[in-house]
Amino acid sequence: MDLRYFLKGLLLPPCTQLLLLLLAWKIRHRATKVSKVLFYIAFLSLWILSIPVTATFISRTLEQEPPLGPEELSTLQADAIIILTASQNEYAPEFGQPVSGMEQLIRIRYGAFLQHKTKLPVLVSGGAVQGKEQRSLAATMAYDLLNGFGVKASWQENKSRTTFENAHFSYKILSVEKKTTIVLVTSAMHMMRAKWSFEQAGFAVLPAPTNFIDRRPLNINSFIPSANALDLSSQVIHEWLGYCVYRITKMIC
Repeated sequence: MDLRYFLKGLLLPPCTQLLLLLLAWKIRHRATKVSKVLFYIAFLSLWILSIPVTATFISRTLEQEPPLGPEELSTLQADAIIILTASQNEYAPEFGQPVSGMEQLIRIRYGAFLQHKTKLPVLVSGGAVQGKEQRSLAATMAYDLLNGFGVKASWQENKSRTTFENAHFSYKILSVEKKTTIVLVTSAMHMMRAKWSFEQAGFAVLPAPTNFIDRRPLNINSFIPSANALDLSSQVIHEWLGYCVYRITKMIC
């Protein structure tokens, strides 16, 4: 798993651009023209991916599922709600135990909202992704779901380390109880990969995306590089890479 994260880091900005700049510098005397090309590719791609207008635009390629309207919830036909974990803060001395990170809390909030509206049972899914966590992401999500929003998770799937495993391990739990039509809660940018994975596992999926990227009118700041925009661009590339790997792996198998 450490190797997977290492390779992922190499393929995502800004590491890719830094490696290109380093290579351009190393060959500047032996291959001047190639060095210049690499420099401009690295510089321009880093700048383009760092501006909010680019990050917002490419994020829309992932947000393909519309939000569930509140008016739809009273007639929703499903067996259970599955909330996918994201990350946790291992160091939270004010709580004395790990707590959910920001993105995970957003998913919890929406999952709790759906549960209050539909009264469907909830499964939370996520293991110790890096293998060094104090407890599984699902256990932390269940804790925050109960103590912060008054919703008790009926099931915890705490073995998965990828979205693909989220789907297949969750299916093993819910298929035994014949609960295979699910409301799937995850971030809007993650939904495309998650929905595909859960459908491959055997679920009928009703997407319930949350945490949509804010669409703001263009202004001068839309073209000024920022760390937040670069982070968003990196997340988009990560999602597309993951989705493509899943599809290719499925075709090979």
